[in-house]
Amino acid sequence: MAKVTMPLLSGSASGKIADALVFMTSKGRNIVRQFVIPANPKTTGQGDARIILGGLGRAVGTIQKDKDFANMLNALNLIPSGQSKQSYLVKVIKDLYLADADAFTSLKSTYGSHTAKAAFESAADTLGIAAFELDYATITEFEKGFGLYCIAKAAIALGFAGAPYSTAVASWTATEVNAMIAQFTTVA
Repeated sequence: MAKVTMPLLSGSASGKIADALVFMTSKGRNIVRQFVIPANPKTTGQGDARIILGGLGRAVGTIQKDKDFANMLNALNLIPSGQSKQSYLVKVIKDLYLADADAFTSLKSTYGSHTAKAAFESAADTLGIAAFELDYATITEFEKGFGLYCIAKAAIALGFAGAPYSTAVASWTATEVNAMIAQFTTVA
């Protein structure tokens, strides 16, 4: 249904009429165009980006507001005004570690041989994170614990202090993984 202000085509209108016309404002100008169902070509590039963003979003989304991890992130005062902790962390991780399919594959290989991989995967189960994949992407699935591994790397890079962040991620054991996960859901 279209909402019209003033006589049609001389004022402003927004919305659509049937599946024929769409009324909108763009850059201060009123526009009428034919209704077109948006295309989703499912290119491999789209698939790769969707796997990275989807997998990261699922992992970062488990960090509860006003809990220790979120409070440490807020204390660093790095999140731009108007941006959520989730969108900020996803962007930081993507920019630092997962800029493209090659970076994803390289870091995932490092994660695959990590001695605490089972602990990251178990923590993902505890938090309800599922693996994520698309059949039209060139990169392999985003394993459920991989997002937690990326969060750990980002926390250290962002300057989180204290345990477990005083230990390099390469040396983490189940103890450090569980300590980080506890900070997602508890307040000290």
